[in-house]
Amino acid sequence: MITRLDHMAISVADLERSIEFYARHFGLEHYFTQESPAPHLRAIAYLRSPRGVVELMHIPDHHMGAGFHFCFVSDDFDADYQRLVDAGVAVKSPPRPTAAREPSEAGWLRCVFGGPDGEEVELRGPGSVAG
Repeated sequence: MITRLDHMAISVADLERSIEFYARHFGLEHYFTQESPAPHLRAIAYLRSPRGVVELMHIPDHHMGAGFHFCFVSDDFDADYQRLVDAGVAVKSPPRPTAAREPSEAGWLRCVFGGPDGEEVELRGPGSVAG
């Protein structure tokens, strides 16, 4: 039986830029880098969140496909949204109501920010700043 999702991976052109972006804006902790793990990879950096890991694969010539995204859940959507906007993180889709996939998500909002390599970073959670 599957017990949890361990990590999700994205390819990045500039490893240090992406480590700094996710640490600064989303509070992820960089805890390990593996140099040259495979012929097509320069390095892999691992960043942990309270409930999972984001793996940054340093592949300078690979670009993320359209629509690729991952999502963080916020316990204070309004504050996190404003903090990211104030920090200059590009908003690709402003806050709007989202369907509740389960009852605890009733009244949640979602928005999408742009990441440094074209990836989209969705933010979901209870909030009031739909716009």
